[in-house]
Amino acid sequence: MLQTKLSRLLLLLLVPVLIAGCSKGPDGPTPPKTSVVSGTVLVNGKPAPVIEYGQIELKLYPKGRDPKPGERIPKCLADKDGNFVFNSYRAGDGAVPGEYVLTMEMLRVALGGLFGPDRFGNNFNSPSSTDPRFQVTVVDDEPTVIPTIDIKLDELKQQPAHKYASPAGKRE
Repeated sequence: MLQTKLSRLLLLLLVPVLIAGCSKGPDGPTPPKTSVVSGTVLVNGKPAPVIEYGQIELKLYPKGRDPKPGERIPKCLADKDGNFVFNSYRAGDGAVPGEYVLTMEMLRVALGGLFGPDRFGNNFNSPSSTDPRFQVTVVDDEPTVIPTIDIKLDELKQQPAHKYASPAGKRE
């Protein structure tokens, strides 16, 4: 009987230790290692004023494949000067090392969020782009600075929408 009580006491003491040792912590699992990815986007040679044009949203899609279900897509918004720094797990942390295709859309800003359709006419929001300006390699422990991209609005022609294009209406 004493042995049974000692076994139960030992079990009661060990279970919390085992649970704590196997838990993911208060913030969930540790995110993968990332490297900072930043750059500048201009419209007609100048930063795009949000009020006049809209908010520029940028994303990094894995090169050569569709994202896996639940895979985090690094994204960010260009600031008032056209500068951007990608976020994956924390503000400004960048992206996991790898090969990416940069996409961007200019979306209307209204109370409650960002709204499509893309004011760049779906010219830069396809992850299947082969334009060298939008191919990005992120290297472990090295910041990646994307060369300045200058979009000339008068050179754009409306492109057909595809599954990655923002539809008309509010974005999720």
